Amino acid sequence: MKIIDTFQEFRKVFCNKLDLSVNEKVELWDKKYISKYPELERKIKEDYELNGYNWQEIAKKHVFNNIEKNYKKMIQAYQNIVQIINKTSKKIFEVFNLNLELNVVLYCGLGNSAGWVDKYEGKRAILFGIEKIAELKWHTLEKLEPLVAHELCHVIHFELRGEDDLPKKIKKTKYNLGVWRIYEEGFAQFYQNKLLGKNIDSRGKKWIEQCNEKRRALKKLYREALEVGDTKNFFGDWFEVLGISDAGYFLGAELIKKLDQKYCFEDLARLNFEIIKKEVLAYLSE
Repeated sequence: MKIIDTFQEFRKVFCNKLDLSVNEKVELWDKKYISKYPELERKIKEDYELNGYNWQEIAKKHVFNNIEKNYKKMIQAYQNIVQIINKTSKKIFEVFNLNLELNVVLYCGLGNSAGWVDKYEGKRAILFGIEKIAELKWHTLEKLEPLVAHELCHVIHFELRGEDDLPKKIKKTKYNLGVWRIYEEGFAQFYQNKLLGKNIDSRGKKWIEQCNEKRRALKKLYREALEVGDTKNFFGDWFEVLGISDAGYFLGAELIKKLDQKYCFEDLARLNFEIIKKEVLAYLSE
Protein backbone atom coordinates (compact mmCIF):
# COMPACT_ATOMS: atom_id res chain seq x y z
CA MET A 1 0.00 0.00 0.00
CA LYS A 2 1.51 3.29 -1.14
CA ILE A 3 0.47 6.63 0.36
CA ILE A 4 0.56 9.51 -2.13
CA ASP A 5 0.55 12.58 0.10
CA THR A 6 -0.39 15.76 -1.78
CA PHE A 7 -1.78 17.39 1.35
CA GLN A 8 1.68 18.41 2.52
CA GLU A 9 1.98 20.49 -0.66
CA PHE A 10 -1.41 22.07 0.07
CA ARG A 11 -0.15 23.08 3.53
CA LYS A 12 2.97 24.67 2.05
CA VAL A 13 0.96 26.62 -0.52
CA PHE A 14 -1.61 27.86 2.00
CA CYS A 15 0.81 28.56 4.85
CA ASN A 16 0.07 32.14 6.03
CA LYS A 17 -2.47 32.57 3.19
CA LEU A 18 -5.68 31.71 5.03
CA ASP A 19 -6.69 35.38 5.28
CA LEU A 20 -6.91 35.81 1.49
CA SER A 21 -10.29 36.48 -0.08
CA VAL A 22 -12.35 33.47 -1.20
CA ASN A 23 -11.62 34.21 -4.87
CA GLU A 24 -7.90 34.48 -4.16
CA LYS A 25 -7.92 31.17 -2.27
CA VAL A 26 -9.66 29.41 -5.16
CA GLU A 27 -7.09 30.78 -7.59
CA LEU A 28 -4.22 29.79 -5.28
CA TRP A 29 -5.58 26.24 -4.97
CA ASP A 30 -6.05 26.02 -8.73
CA LYS A 31 -2.77 27.53 -9.95
CA LYS A 32 -0.27 26.65 -7.22
CA TYR A 33 -1.50 23.38 -5.72
CA ILE A 34 -3.84 21.15 -7.71
CA SER A 35 -2.23 21.95 -11.08
CA LYS A 36 0.83 20.03 -9.86
CA TYR A 37 -1.26 16.83 -9.88
CA PRO A 38 -2.98 16.72 -13.32
CA GLU A 39 -4.69 13.35 -12.86
CA LEU A 40 -6.09 14.37 -9.48
CA GLU A 41 -7.11 17.78 -10.82
CA ARG A 42 -9.04 16.18 -13.68
CA LYS A 43 -10.89 13.78 -11.38
CA ILE A 44 -11.87 16.50 -8.91
CA LYS A 45 -13.11 18.98 -11.50
CA GLU A 46 -14.81 16.45 -13.78
CA ASP A 47 -16.73 15.07 -10.81
CA TYR A 48 -18.73 18.31 -10.96
CA GLU A 49 -18.47 19.29 -14.61
CA LEU A 50 -19.78 15.96 -15.93
CA ASN A 51 -22.83 16.36 -13.68
CA GLY A 52 -23.64 19.88 -14.85
CA TYR A 53 -22.04 21.84 -12.00
CA ASN A 54 -19.53 24.69 -12.20
CA TRP A 55 -16.52 23.69 -10.10
CA GLN A 56 -15.53 27.32 -9.43
CA GLU A 57 -18.95 28.07 -7.94
CA ILE A 58 -18.75 24.95 -5.76
CA ALA A 59 -15.26 25.99 -4.63
CA LYS A 60 -16.44 29.47 -3.64
CA LYS A 61 -19.75 28.58 -2.00
CA HIS A 62 -18.94 25.27 -0.30
CA VAL A 63 -15.18 24.96 0.27
CA PHE A 64 -12.94 28.02 0.36
CA ASN A 65 -15.45 30.17 2.21
CA ASN A 66 -14.91 27.77 5.14
CA ILE A 67 -11.27 26.77 4.72
CA GLU A 68 -9.95 29.12 7.44
CA LYS A 69 -12.58 27.93 9.92
CA ASN A 70 -11.92 24.26 9.12
CA TYR A 71 -8.13 24.40 8.78
CA LYS A 72 -7.29 23.06 12.25
CA LYS A 73 -9.69 20.16 11.74
CA MET A 74 -8.02 19.46 8.39
CA ILE A 75 -4.62 19.19 10.06
CA GLN A 76 -6.05 16.85 12.71
CA ALA A 77 -7.75 14.75 10.04
CA TYR A 78 -4.52 14.46 8.07
CA GLN A 79 -2.48 13.40 11.10
CA ASN A 80 -5.08 10.90 12.28
CA ILE A 81 -5.83 9.31 8.92
CA VAL A 82 -2.22 8.30 8.27
CA GLN A 83 -2.17 6.51 11.61
CA ILE A 84 -5.49 4.74 10.93
CA ILE A 85 -4.62 3.66 7.38
CA ASN A 86 -1.52 1.83 8.57
CA LYS A 87 -3.37 0.21 11.46
CA THR A 88 -6.53 -0.83 9.58
CA SER A 89 -4.79 -2.09 6.45
CA LYS A 90 -2.94 -4.67 8.56
CA LYS A 91 -6.29 -6.12 9.68
CA ILE A 92 -7.33 -6.98 6.11
CA PHE A 93 -5.14 -10.07 5.96
CA GLU A 94 -6.11 -11.10 9.50
CA VAL A 95 -9.87 -10.81 8.86
CA PHE A 96 -10.27 -11.56 5.14
CA ASN A 97 -6.97 -13.30 4.28
CA LEU A 98 -6.29 -10.80 1.47
CA ASN A 99 -3.28 -8.74 0.46
CA LEU A 100 -4.21 -5.51 -1.30
CA GLU A 101 -1.99 -3.55 -3.64
CA LEU A 102 -3.32 -0.02 -3.94
CA ASN A 103 -2.53 3.67 -3.78
CA VAL A 104 -3.93 5.93 -1.07
CA VAL A 105 -4.16 9.59 -2.08
CA LEU A 106 -4.45 12.36 0.53
CA TYR A 107 -5.56 15.66 -0.96
CA CYS A 108 -7.55 18.88 -0.55
CA GLY A 109 -10.32 18.99 -3.13
CA LEU A 110 -13.67 20.63 -3.72
CA GLY A 111 -15.85 18.76 -1.26
CA ASN A 112 -16.22 15.86 -3.69
CA SER A 113 -16.14 13.11 -1.08
CA ALA A 114 -14.57 12.19 2.24
CA GLY A 115 -13.39 8.99 0.60
CA TRP A 116 -13.84 7.31 -2.77
CA VAL A 117 -12.34 4.44 -4.73
CA ASP A 118 -10.98 5.00 -8.23
CA LYS A 119 -7.81 4.38 -10.25
CA TYR A 120 -4.75 6.59 -9.71
CA GLU A 121 -1.37 6.25 -11.37
CA GLY A 122 -2.58 3.06 -13.02
CA LYS A 123 -3.63 1.29 -9.80
CA ARG A 124 -6.81 0.96 -7.81
CA ALA A 125 -6.77 3.75 -5.25
CA ILE A 126 -8.61 5.28 -2.32
CA LEU A 127 -8.76 9.07 -2.43
CA PHE A 128 -9.36 10.85 0.88
CA GLY A 129 -10.58 14.45 0.68
CA ILE A 130 -9.19 16.11 3.80
CA GLU A 131 -11.34 19.23 3.32
CA LYS A 132 -14.53 17.15 3.15
CA ILE A 133 -13.56 15.13 6.22
CA ALA A 134 -13.11 18.40 8.14
CA GLU A 135 -16.42 19.78 6.84
CA LEU A 136 -18.25 16.68 8.08
CA LYS A 137 -16.39 16.88 11.42
CA TRP A 138 -15.02 13.38 10.85
CA HIS A 139 -11.47 14.46 11.75
CA THR A 140 -11.27 12.47 15.01
CA LEU A 141 -9.85 8.95 15.32
CA GLU A 142 -13.29 7.67 16.28
CA LYS A 143 -14.94 9.07 13.12
CA LEU A 144 -12.09 8.33 10.71
CA GLU A 145 -11.75 4.67 11.63
CA PRO A 146 -15.07 3.57 10.05
CA LEU A 147 -14.47 5.82 7.02
CA VAL A 148 -11.12 4.18 6.27
CA ALA A 149 -12.56 0.71 6.88
CA HIS A 150 -15.51 1.46 4.57
CA GLU A 151 -13.27 2.47 1.67
CA LEU A 152 -10.97 -0.51 2.21
CA CYS A 153 -14.01 -2.79 2.07
CA HIS A 154 -14.94 -1.27 -1.30
CA VAL A 155 -11.46 -2.20 -2.53
CA ILE A 156 -11.81 -5.73 -1.15
CA HIS A 157 -15.19 -6.05 -2.92
CA PHE A 158 -13.86 -4.81 -6.26
CA GLU A 159 -10.78 -7.03 -6.02
CA LEU A 160 -12.94 -10.11 -5.46
CA ARG A 161 -15.37 -9.18 -8.25
CA GLY A 162 -12.67 -8.11 -10.69
CA GLU A 163 -14.72 -5.00 -11.54
CA ASP A 164 -15.52 -1.66 -9.91
CA ASP A 165 -18.95 -1.04 -11.37
CA LEU A 166 -21.95 -2.63 -13.02
CA PRO A 167 -20.93 -5.64 -15.14
CA LYS A 168 -20.12 -4.50 -18.68
CA LYS A 169 -23.01 -6.43 -20.23
CA ILE A 170 -25.56 -4.67 -18.00
CA LYS A 171 -27.08 -1.44 -19.32
CA LYS A 172 -26.29 1.61 -17.20
CA THR A 173 -29.89 2.66 -16.72
CA LYS A 174 -30.78 4.68 -13.62
CA TYR A 175 -32.76 1.68 -12.39
CA ASN A 176 -29.82 -0.71 -12.68
CA LEU A 177 -27.45 1.84 -11.15
CA GLY A 178 -29.83 2.25 -8.20
CA VAL A 179 -29.91 -1.52 -7.68
CA TRP A 180 -26.12 -1.73 -7.90
CA ARG A 181 -25.56 1.24 -5.56
CA ILE A 182 -27.50 -0.15 -2.61
CA TYR A 183 -25.66 -3.48 -2.99
CA GLU A 184 -22.22 -1.92 -3.49
CA GLU A 185 -22.47 0.58 -0.62
CA GLY A 186 -24.20 -1.96 1.57
CA PHE A 187 -21.32 -4.40 1.13
CA ALA A 188 -18.77 -1.84 2.30
CA GLN A 189 -21.04 -0.56 5.08
CA PHE A 190 -21.71 -4.01 6.54
CA TYR A 191 -18.20 -5.44 6.25
CA GLN A 192 -16.49 -2.33 7.66
CA ASN A 193 -17.81 -3.48 11.02
CA LYS A 194 -16.40 -6.98 10.46
CA LEU A 195 -13.02 -5.45 9.63
CA LEU A 196 -13.04 -3.23 12.72
CA GLY A 197 -14.57 -5.85 15.00
CA LYS A 198 -17.18 -3.38 16.27
CA ASN A 199 -20.35 -1.65 15.09
CA ILE A 200 -19.59 2.03 14.63
CA ASP A 201 -20.29 4.62 11.96
CA SER A 202 -18.82 8.04 11.19
CA ARG A 203 -22.34 9.50 11.16
CA GLY A 204 -22.90 8.52 14.79
CA LYS A 205 -25.44 6.55 16.82
CA LYS A 206 -28.24 9.07 16.28
CA TRP A 207 -28.10 8.50 12.52
CA ILE A 208 -28.45 4.74 13.02
CA GLU A 209 -31.37 5.27 15.41
CA GLN A 210 -33.15 7.60 12.95
CA CYS A 211 -32.71 5.12 10.12
CA ASN A 212 -33.98 2.26 12.27
CA GLU A 213 -37.06 4.23 13.29
CA LYS A 214 -37.94 4.98 9.66
CA ARG A 215 -36.68 1.75 8.11
CA ARG A 216 -40.00 0.63 6.60
CA ALA A 217 -40.74 4.03 5.09
CA LEU A 218 -37.18 4.33 3.74
CA LYS A 219 -37.40 0.92 2.05
CA LYS A 220 -40.71 1.85 0.44
CA LEU A 221 -39.31 5.17 -0.77
CA TYR A 222 -36.18 3.52 -2.18
CA ARG A 223 -38.32 1.08 -4.13
CA GLU A 224 -40.38 3.97 -5.49
CA ALA A 225 -37.21 5.94 -6.30
CA LEU A 226 -35.90 2.95 -8.27
CA GLU A 227 -39.06 2.88 -10.35
CA VAL A 228 -38.71 6.54 -11.35
CA GLY A 229 -34.94 6.22 -11.75
CA ASP A 230 -33.82 8.68 -9.08
CA THR A 231 -32.14 7.26 -5.98
CA LYS A 232 -29.54 10.06 -5.61
CA ASN A 233 -31.22 11.52 -2.51
CA PHE A 234 -30.31 8.35 -0.60
CA PHE A 235 -26.56 8.93 -1.02
CA GLY A 236 -24.50 11.98 -0.07
CA ASP A 237 -24.63 14.49 2.75
CA TRP A 238 -26.10 17.21 0.48
CA PHE A 239 -29.32 15.20 0.08
CA GLU A 240 -31.97 13.93 2.50
CA VAL A 241 -34.88 11.49 2.61
CA LEU A 242 -37.30 11.90 5.53
CA GLY A 243 -34.76 14.31 7.02
CA ILE A 244 -31.95 11.72 6.91
CA SER A 245 -28.76 11.95 4.84
CA ASP A 246 -27.07 8.82 3.45
CA ALA A 247 -30.06 6.58 4.17
CA GLY A 248 -29.02 4.32 1.29
CA TYR A 249 -25.93 3.24 3.21
CA PHE A 250 -28.07 2.06 6.10
CA LEU A 251 -30.50 0.20 3.83
CA GLY A 252 -27.60 -1.37 1.97
CA ALA A 253 -25.99 -2.61 5.18
CA GLU A 254 -29.32 -4.13 6.27
CA LEU A 255 -29.58 -5.87 2.89
CA ILE A 256 -26.07 -7.32 3.13
CA LYS A 257 -26.60 -8.35 6.75
CA LYS A 258 -29.49 -10.49 5.54
CA LEU A 259 -27.55 -11.90 2.57
CA ASP A 260 -24.53 -12.67 4.77
CA GLN A 261 -26.67 -15.42 6.34
CA LYS A 262 -27.40 -16.88 2.89
CA TYR A 263 -24.11 -16.61 0.99
CA CYS A 264 -20.46 -17.03 1.93
CA PHE A 265 -18.33 -13.87 1.84
CA GLU A 266 -16.70 -14.57 -1.55
CA ASP A 267 -19.96 -15.57 -3.25
CA LEU A 268 -21.72 -12.49 -1.90
CA ALA A 269 -18.95 -10.30 -3.29
CA ARG A 270 -19.31 -11.91 -6.73
CA LEU A 271 -23.10 -12.16 -7.06
CA ASN A 272 -24.50 -12.16 -10.58
CA PHE A 273 -26.38 -8.92 -11.31
CA GLU A 274 -29.70 -10.70 -11.87
CA ILE A 275 -29.39 -12.26 -8.42
CA ILE A 276 -28.43 -8.88 -6.94
CA LYS A 277 -31.55 -7.35 -8.47
CA LYS A 278 -33.75 -10.17 -7.19
CA GLU A 279 -32.33 -9.91 -3.66
CA VAL A 280 -32.58 -6.10 -3.57
CA LEU A 281 -36.23 -6.14 -4.66
CA ALA A 282 -37.05 -8.90 -2.17
CA TYR A 283 -35.45 -6.92 0.66
CA LEU A 284 -37.20 -3.67 -0.27
CA SER A 285 -40.57 -5.44 -0.44
CA GLU A 286 -40.35 -7.03 3.02
